[in-house]
Amino acid sequence: MKPKSLLLYLGVWSLSLAIAYYLGSRGQSESVSDAAESSASIPEIIPTSIKSSSERAPTISEPTQNALKSYLGGESVSFQDALVDVARLSGENSRLLLADAFALPVSDPNRPRLIEKLLSQLAKTEPLTALQIASEITSLRDSEDARAAILEVWGRTAPAAAIAWANDALAGEPTRARSTQLTAIFQGYATTNPQAAFAQALALDENMRLKTRLLGEVIEAQIQSGSLEVAKMSVESVTDPELRESLRNDLIDEWAEFDPIAASTYLETLGEDATSRLKRSLVSEWAESDPAAAAAWLGQLDPDDPAVARASAAIIRQWTRFDLAASAEWLNSLPDSPDLDRAVASYAFRAAEEDPAAAMTWAGSIKNNRRRSWMMERVAGTWKEQDAETFQSYLDSADLSEAQRGRLENANTRGRGRWR
Repeated sequence: MKPKSLLLYLGVWSLSLAIAYYLGSRGQSESVSDAAESSASIPEIIPTSIKSSSERAPTISEPTQNALKSYLGGESVSFQDALVDVARLSGENSRLLLADAFALPVSDPNRPRLIEKLLSQLAKTEPLTALQIASEITSLRDSEDARAAILEVWGRTAPAAAIAWANDALAGEPTRARSTQLTAIFQGYATTNPQAAFAQALALDENMRLKTRLLGEVIEAQIQSGSLEVAKMSVESVTDPELRESLRNDLIDEWAEFDPIAASTYLETLGEDATSRLKRSLVSEWAESDPAAAAAWLGQLDPDDPAVARASAAIIRQWTRFDLAASAEWLNSLPDSPDLDRAVASYAFRAAEEDPAAAMTWAGSIKNNRRRSWMMERVAGTWKEQDAETFQSYLDSADLSEAQRGRLENANTRGRGRWR
């Protein structure tokens, strides 16, 4: 090739490289620009009060990042281990990581819990910011759960500020929403200073139902922390008779869960103030752990005491789960009374699975006409499914009217449940 031609060839080749480089650079720039525009067109699902992950401060520990992989699709640690690690985050890091949490698919079952956990951490330092972010959660249920978690933390760390906020921010809220959020605050407050929380709740200008609920939360926290005597003193310091009985009921209910004998001794010291309601509360809780002992205690009461018949249903519901024969023997020993209808119905309902013929006899002894018919139909439905032949023999031999027979023949198990 001639030198002149070679120079010309090299010149054209160099020019081609320059043009290709220019076009390639421009194309890449346009691709990035297009991607940015495309990204901007995606609907915003992360609250604007949260920084994006690109603005995240580089202070998050590697163990924490590994723990969060369980939320963000990784498999390095278990879900519970991740929860523990998230609980060690600072408020600032919690706020920064919320962007990733909100970016998770709504179908991810870990998403709501992660957001709630991060908001709880943020609430330790920025409760108002956490509440604002919680209000932007699309799911009303998840939003309510997150707000409750935030307020419980705030009630624990700064109860005076939390209550002051509630008095202002919740003034126009519906009763249920106000009650739920105030309860969360006092649940947190009671874990750090139950005596102050009790006094504060008692002084609130709220309706009796809400006040009772808040005070009950404090009583529960006192008992769970081992301050049973303090809880008793708090209850007895209440001067309003109606409120005091409600709190005694909460006290006995919590106490009987772990020491029903001591709770029964306390109840006996109340004398005439030991109402039928309090006795039923004791027996209901006691029956869950030892129905035979609860029945023995109830048997010591005056047979005419209304609590005997009414509390017996709670015992039967629990006892028949373990011993049909013993519970039937005890039920037979009680004085006949229309108030026993609930207990008899509970027994018949349980016995229908094991001995439908006996269950039908019990159901037929119920005094209330509507309840008796309802229970007999429930037993009949179960009996037909288990043994249609013996059920037919019962129908042929029983003294039933045509209407009664027709209802039992057409009965099914639909609607089985407790009598309302």
